[in-house]
Amino acid sequence: MPVASSSRRKSARSRREPSSDRIEEDYPSQHAGNNDDVEGGDDEEEQPRRIKQEKKTRKRARRDSESDNDPHAVMDDDEDDRIDIENFHDQPLDKKEGGKLSGIAQDWEMIRKQIHQGSFSLAKEVATSLADVLEGDDANQALLEVDDIMKTLINIDHEMQSHEKTLSGMYQQLMCGEPIEGAVYLYEKEVKKRINEFNDRTTRKKYGSSEQYVQFKQGIFEVQNPGENIPPINDFIPREEGDESDDDDDLEIGGVTQDFKCPITLTMLVNPMKSSTCGHAFSGDAIRDYLKKGPPSGKSCPSAGCSQKLTMAMLVADSSLEKRAKLAARRAQRDDDDSDVDDDEVIE
Repeated sequence: MPVASSSRRKSARSRREPSSDRIEEDYPSQHAGNNDDVEGGDDEEEQPRRIKQEKKTRKRARRDSESDNDPHAVMDDDEDDRIDIENFHDQPLDKKEGGKLSGIAQDWEMIRKQIHQGSFSLAKEVATSLADVLEGDDANQALLEVDDIMKTLINIDHEMQSHEKTLSGMYQQLMCGEPIEGAVYLYEKEVKKRINEFNDRTTRKKYGSSEQYVQFKQGIFEVQNPGENIPPINDFIPREEGDESDDDDDLEIGGVTQDFKCPITLTMLVNPMKSSTCGHAFSGDAIRDYLKKGPPSGKSCPSAGCSQKLTMAMLVADSSLEKRAKLAARRAQRDDDDSDVDDDEVIE
């Protein structure tokens, strides 16, 4: 058999090897071959998808068949991994979960404080404004509606306290090393018990001891009766069965008078600031000037009969007192104007 010379082999090799910059032009068949490779790769990727789809189709058909024979026997493949909620009992809590309970209790406290800062203040402001502009039956009806809202807010506040105190009690129990069995049941039971105990109280016992309700009723009285002594809170709440007798002097606290005049300027309070130690209020500029003239350790309270030491750090602005003072002054001015008109009519 004849053998090709080396020059011929070299020439054939040179014809087979394309130029690097003319691959597509000289050998288009090579491109076609690559396409075959790509298409073959697509077939390999498509094959698992087809198999998976066929499995799903067979599974669906089997499930439909079982459904016709016994609907209760149908079960998803993933159900074996799910938690059976109905038969999954509460797990015991130990000291490690104590921090979580404490965090939830703090959440309840935070929400409760937000209601204090917003809703309670709004209810008080609405009530004092209505007391200032309305009179007679209109005032009584409007204030009665706001009174119901205020009581509802107090009820909600107590319910939140029930959740907060129950969680805090469970936290303390865990911190003492006592595990808690049936935590959800015990939690719900204790919260319900606290709420029921509150609901079983008389109206006086529910709201008479609430600082928010006392301030609410006193604010209305101050506007409607400027300069008069504020009666005890029990005078605003009718006695019910289970309340102590109104004749029991030991339980009756005498009324007080809210003075809207600054003890320094002897004029109506302006931008009042209240002492956190003795509770006396002063016009902002007046008390600042008063304390500037004293030592850094503070001066005695300028209110008559009070010997408490005062510094600027002990004073807080009281916008609620300022509003009540303005309303009381406005109402007092209207009463004086009405009195002058009556006197003029008598003289004529």
